[in-house]
Amino acid sequence: MGDTLEKSSEEPEISLNNECSTKMGDLVEVSSAEKVKFDDTGLSLVLQNGLENLRLENSLTDVILCVDSREFSCHRVVLAAASNYFRAMFCNDLREKYEEKIILKGVDAETMNILLDYTYTSKMLITKQNVQKVLEAASLFQFLRMVDACASFLTEALQPENCVGILRLADAHSLHSLKQQVQNYIIQNFTQVLNYEEFLELPADILCSTLKSDDLCVTEESQVFETVMNWVRYKESERFSLLPYVLENVRLPLLDPWYFVETVEADQLIRQCPDVFPLLQEARMYHLSGNEAAPLMVNVSSFAAASYKKRLYVIGGGPNGKLATDKTQCYDPATNTWSLRAAMPVEAKCINAASFRDHIYVVGGAMKALYSYSPQEDTWCLVTQFTHERASCGISPCNNKLFITGGRDEKNEVIATVLCWDPETQKLTEECVLPRGVSHHGSVTLRKSYTPIRKVVPGAVSV
Repeated sequence: MGDTLEKSSEEPEISLNNECSTKMGDLVEVSSAEKVKFDDTGLSLVLQNGLENLRLENSLTDVILCVDSREFSCHRVVLAAASNYFRAMFCNDLREKYEEKIILKGVDAETMNILLDYTYTSKMLITKQNVQKVLEAASLFQFLRMVDACASFLTEALQPENCVGILRLADAHSLHSLKQQVQNYIIQNFTQVLNYEEFLELPADILCSTLKSDDLCVTEESQVFETVMNWVRYKESERFSLLPYVLENVRLPLLDPWYFVETVEADQLIRQCPDVFPLLQEARMYHLSGNEAAPLMVNVSSFAAASYKKRLYVIGGGPNGKLATDKTQCYDPATNTWSLRAAMPVEAKCINAASFRDHIYVVGGAMKALYSYSPQEDTWCLVTQFTHERASCGISPCNNKLFITGGRDEKNEVIATVLCWDPETQKLTEECVLPRGVSHHGSVTLRKSYTPIRKVVPGAVSV
């Protein structure tokens, strides 16, 4: 019986609701009173194996790819089906369409052999030694799935000593997703990456986009200033003119005033570059101003606070020991003003908040719930509910999840459990138990570890 058996009939086709389906190995049968159809899901593998055998036997090949001193016999139709580069070459009226032998540049014979093996078998071996050449060749000849595989390999292989090279490779081949992942890695491991001279080879635009990130992992702003000056001095004759462009990514007002005077203003390159003087003047004015931030519109204590897009949000809290408020107060440092935003669904104090995925999540107090606030839409919504209160608990995002630690329950007893909210599955689970209960504590995410007072890694706790 062939792969498709069909009875012809002049009568209308029977409704699909009357069809029944059975599966025999790789053959999926869909039958009715009028038709029998087979979908052979294994045929693609048979075709692939057959084409590879034809190549190995040099049967029905119609083109020879010449790379270095080697010749590769291939089938035009296979190359065109696997690569947009070869599709354009063979399907348009180009010279190569009619040539028996085609000389390829920009790739070595060993790498070309890997590409062709992948084309005919869908398999390849990526190693640290060949990944760059394979990626460059796959990008040149537009083997897009191979490019993705190499990018994934490089992401997993990121280290402080190689990340800059991988970043430049991603930038050269317009691999935007890989480039973003590497930049995030550099931002999170900035002080370690600085130890390698390769960092000084970064192009100015990539350096600036790294330095201006709010998530740049440094202990003090002086590290950023020294990075800029080292980068400029590495190729001083070429980069001196770029000093104002790069230096504006250093938050000079945040430098210690003594360091600013004795180190920044005294630096010879700084003194020789008049274009940076406005940046220095801005820092001086900040150091001399001593202005205090405007006071809250509603005085509160035991409130939740979180930042989002350069604004500070103060949520809830208690005007006194007995009462709580539902107010959401927003501070804009650019104008030094406060404004009231949408109120919480409930009045609450002894609460905590964390910014996560364009929302601010609030938990704690007597709410027995997790709420989220959207600063962009100025709206609140209930995320999930708890079985017990968690007053004065901790909350922080880690690995694309929210972790809620400790707190105090209705009986004012300290809680030791850690809850995990997964936004992908919309499920709340008990992740682990702390060595002892905590409340009124701070929470922070360090790289991929969540730290309330002790270190909490998803699935385990260590003191």
